[in-house]
Amino acid sequence: MQVPASAFAAAAHEQGFVLDPAQVRAIDRLTTDPGRGIYLWGPVGRGKSWLMATYFAALPTDRKVRLHFHEFFRDLHTAIRRQTGDLDAAIDDLLGDVSVVCFDEFHVHDPADGVFIGRLLPALLDRDVRLILTSNHPPGDLMPNPLFHQGFAPTIDLIERALTVVTVDGPTDYRTTSDHATGFAAGAWVTPGTHDQLGRLGLTVPPPSEQVELAPAGHPVRALRAEPGCLWFDFADLCGHTTAPADYLALASRYHRWVVDGVPDLHAAGREPAQRFANLVDVLYDHDIHTVFLAGTPLDGLATADARLPVEIARITSRLGQLRTVRTGEPRSPEGHPDRKTPAGREVLGQPAR
Repeated sequence: MQVPASAFAAAAHEQGFVLDPAQVRAIDRLTTDPGRGIYLWGPVGRGKSWLMATYFAALPTDRKVRLHFHEFFRDLHTAIRRQTGDLDAAIDDLLGDVSVVCFDEFHVHDPADGVFIGRLLPALLDRDVRLILTSNHPPGDLMPNPLFHQGFAPTIDLIERALTVVTVDGPTDYRTTSDHATGFAAGAWVTPGTHDQLGRLGLTVPPPSEQVELAPAGHPVRALRAEPGCLWFDFADLCGHTTAPADYLALASRYHRWVVDGVPDLHAAGREPAQRFANLVDVLYDHDIHTVFLAGTPLDGLATADARLPVEIARITSRLGQLRTVRTGEPRSPEGHPDRKTPAGREVLGQPAR
């Protein structure tokens, strides 16, 4: 199950960047550590997910699985219901005989999720599975709510005893170096979303006749537009009601270009809508969905710490920081880039490529 360090060097060379010292140290542990697994943690955008993806791709086996937080819990809850509450049977259902489990963006702040994690990790380690986890937090900072932290302490102790904890804290947030070429990073954060701004992005406001009710995972959700080339939601419909990551995941599998309209100041939106928005951004980012956010506040207004905001707000603002920003009064090309031509063959959201 060993991966050579040369696999990381080759991947970095192919993608045109130089590994920083923190990444080199992490690669050394990933390729030489003989233990049960590795827990990679550090600030957002330092290359933890890239390290995991490269490791996963180079593993010389098919008995491996890479999981993201939201997909995993959706599938785990479904499997537990299917197995009438039997966690071991649900794990068998999900993982079969895999030898390596890579768990990306590991974070625990919901007490119910903490209970599942507390049961899941011992069950995985009993199966002699090698675990690779990435997180923005050291193990001791998981489940930060003081009301529930002590109850999660045995799981934190297990992580620190069973896994090798490696810090990835290089000087550069690589998400800020995006060239806005494709996928999520090709989207935009538009303030405030005037008709002129929308026109420059090839967008038109949906008329009332286009409204439709969707039920992607059982919850009814109103869409202002639901066409193959453009799925358009209002923030209040998408995050102001009892939607869940399962809804966003189902929609992301069907629609690859989104508009999220009416994004408010999250400080005033309330904690639950803000948490749903954080979950939404995670899904859109992980699935590389081209998204335009029409917002009432500039992007840098979301970064202020506040108890009402999700505990993962640093990761969310870093991910949103990959987007192009469009503000009133700024001269823009049709794609929103200042003084930049639309590349031949590119498609602007809602407008066919020329």
